[in-house]
Amino acid sequence: MAKTQTVYSCQNCGAQTPRWQGRCAECGEWNTLVEDRIQKTAITKTSTKNGASGFGSGGATASARAFGATKKLFDELESEIGKRKRVSSGMSEANRVLGGGFVPGSVLLFGGEPGIGKSTLLLQMIGHLASGEGLKCLYLSGEESGPQVAARAARLRVPRGENLHFLASTDLEEAIHALNTLEPMAVVVDSVQTFAAPDLESAAGTVSQIRRVTQVFMEYAKSRGALVFLVGHVTKEGVVAGPRLLEHMVDGVFYFENSATGAYRMLRGQKNRFGATNELAVFEMNAWGLSQVENPSQRFLMERAKDSPGSAIVAHMEGSRPFLTEVQSLTQKCYAGYPRRTVQGVDQNRVSLLLAVIDRALGMSISDYDVYCKVASGARIDEPASDLAILCSLVSAAQGKSLPADAIFIGEVGLGGELRSVSNISARLGEAKTVGVTRAFIPKWNAKEAREVRDIKIIECATVGDALSKSS
Repeated sequence: MAKTQTVYSCQNCGAQTPRWQGRCAECGEWNTLVEDRIQKTAITKTSTKNGASGFGSGGATASARAFGATKKLFDELESEIGKRKRVSSGMSEANRVLGGGFVPGSVLLFGGEPGIGKSTLLLQMIGHLASGEGLKCLYLSGEESGPQVAARAARLRVPRGENLHFLASTDLEEAIHALNTLEPMAVVVDSVQTFAAPDLESAAGTVSQIRRVTQVFMEYAKSRGALVFLVGHVTKEGVVAGPRLLEHMVDGVFYFENSATGAYRMLRGQKNRFGATNELAVFEMNAWGLSQVENPSQRFLMERAKDSPGSAIVAHMEGSRPFLTEVQSLTQKCYAGYPRRTVQGVDQNRVSLLLAVIDRALGMSISDYDVYCKVASGARIDEPASDLAILCSLVSAAQGKSLPADAIFIGEVGLGGELRSVSNISARLGEAKTVGVTRAFIPKWNAKEAREVRDIKIIECATVGDALSKSS
């Protein structure tokens, strides 16, 4: 007989404790424990025909037979999975992040800030699945009414047809009834925190409710080979609200982010069982919804001032994809007594480190100057391969001399001013060619691989002083 037990679960790490306390003992977060009721079922031992326990010595032969049956089952499942083809989302940029498209039978979680466009993105995707792929689709909305979603669909020009169905409800039983009646092959749950099972006393959005809702849709996806998209709210820290168990249960976690300027939307893969993670897709919001930016590097550099001091092209990687953006620097004599260091899109500690290298390795002190450094187009750069471009931008701004407009600077800068090799140099240079770059200043350790890229002049540099002298 099933027994109900009350525990307190941490919404941050998922740890459970029999008593409530203000601070979670596992992750140390305050006020994250919520009441959760679980059902425990007694597990009984099974016996063999001779009355002995199944854990006895006779279990070896049975285990061998079971292993053979399991191996055969795995072979059949592998053959079945091989027959399943990925389903296109209707957007090449999104397909890149997904690993080539949707895998039938998968459950994907999409998170993002309020109003960033999660519902818009999924409505456009499910519209393509219904009209372009011919799949029966169901849109479950726990936040908006039918007329509201219909108005958005009309504005987004989502094709209407017999394959696209809609239900506005927060009752999990009504959602299950709709699944059993329609048997859709693609389901959007907007959002997972709003649905609740009536047999659970806890409110919607709690650990027990989110676990039950996710489990129901996961069982449906796996048993029917259907696609399920869960929309998740995010906390102020930028992670999906609710227990971390939610991210472990699903097959993929994707975050929809806003650029610093608000002009672009970024879809980033955080977890993907069927493809690479940390891939990035760029979209632009307009009156008709989200449109994909197929050549982000060209778009980011379109408004670049080529003869302006302090401007340099940065090549940074997002997953396996290179992006080219512009880094800008400005220096100004400080008259307030304490120089300012203002940065945007790059780590302030990295800029401080490069300023120290400029002082020590180049003998050029700008400690009494206000320094401003930013990455254009609202992008953010975190990898060390951009060190050389940022350093050259700072020196160019301080000297008032512009860098070559057709050049790119790639390399990690050591504390002694030496240049260290970087990864994916061929991919970076290949992307640079598409925006008109003809010269590349790179570490000498990457020269052999870089020469495989044609139509671009490779300039080997051992130190930052070497790179600056060859670029003047």
